[in-house]
Amino acid sequence: MFSWSKQSSTPAASSSVPSSSSAAGYRRNSASTASLIPRNVHLSSYLNHPVLKPSTRKVSADDTTYDTVFQTTNGFALIVRVYVPADNTKAPQMTLHGVIASHNWLDIRMRVIGYAPILSDQSWRSSKLKLGDAVYAVIHHFQLHPPSISQVVDENLSRLQQTLSGASNNNNATNRSNPPNTTSSSNNMHNKSNGVNVQAQVIDKKEAACKVDEEELSSLIPRVPSNFPEIEELSLSELNDLVNNKATLDKFINKISVVDALKELKESIEMSNVDTATANLALEEKVESICMEVETLKQDLKSNIEKYRELDARRAAMTRPPEIHEAVRELTSAKKKALNESDEFADDWVESGGSDVSAFVKKFMDTRVLHHTRAAKAERLKMSM
Repeated sequence: MFSWSKQSSTPAASSSVPSSSSAAGYRRNSASTASLIPRNVHLSSYLNHPVLKPSTRKVSADDTTYDTVFQTTNGFALIVRVYVPADNTKAPQMTLHGVIASHNWLDIRMRVIGYAPILSDQSWRSSKLKLGDAVYAVIHHFQLHPPSISQVVDENLSRLQQTLSGASNNNNATNRSNPPNTTSSSNNMHNKSNGVNVQAQVIDKKEAACKVDEEELSSLIPRVPSNFPEIEELSLSELNDLVNNKATLDKFINKISVVDALKELKESIEMSNVDTATANLALEEKVESICMEVETLKQDLKSNIEKYRELDARRAAMTRPPEIHEAVRELTSAKKKALNESDEFADDWVESGGSDVSAFVKKFMDTRVLHHTRAAKAERLKMSM
């Protein structure tokens, strides 16, 4: 499906799909005369669509939810998720899955709101479209008018995007000369979407989800329709009633699909705010507990820092080299002490009539060697001053 934007002559897709400019011009038929297309026919038209089939797969346990992968003209891979209600009278719902994006066809929940036939149940029944043609029309529009992607939140889609970006340079020359095979490329997309790493610009999810600039907000609000088919079908008396009766006018306005879309957008924003506030309140007790723990740790850290500084000062004092003059003074004093000890030892040994000459000589020489060692050290320190 990477070549949809280049296939201008696909029979099953081009024959019955209205363009975005003509989508607002559908005329509503009377509910009593509308013949509903069976649900199985809708599903068959979608799952067996000549263009969509290779890139479509079921993602739910039942037969209500499907994903279709496609590529835009700027080379980005996207997924349209289609929900088919079990009630055949209800309109299908389509969303862009796995991304946060802005586009005038998308609301804040990435739901498709710019395609007129699926804006309401009545519009869907009146359109007489089959599901396959409707999905193709939406995808074709996104191909030609790609949304602005803020963030990729689906891992498989992210991995797939890396595959596409890595292979795009190699395929450019081939694509110019040979039209790509839609079926094979679509199959490759689904096969690779389960196991290839992504190279996409990743933005913090929570931060990106909270940021909505003015341009994006404007894109979420549906455009003013160029015409109102509902009014064109009214008789003159009904028009007069609308003009003169405010209650009737209000009731009529509330039935317009664009108004429903605005209400849904409003409710979506309100619910998002409520969910955010509820999540914040749920974390209030935990945050307070963490703050108290941090404060306790802060006090402990302050006390430990003071103890560390005291011990470090003591260590520095104990390991700091002494001043040279102080070392010379202590060595001189120790030298004299060793000399006096050797003299006293010799005098005591003579007076006592000592007999063990070897022991005397050894101890006397050890003391005198210590005396001379200290004297030599003191002399060297004096010379270095």
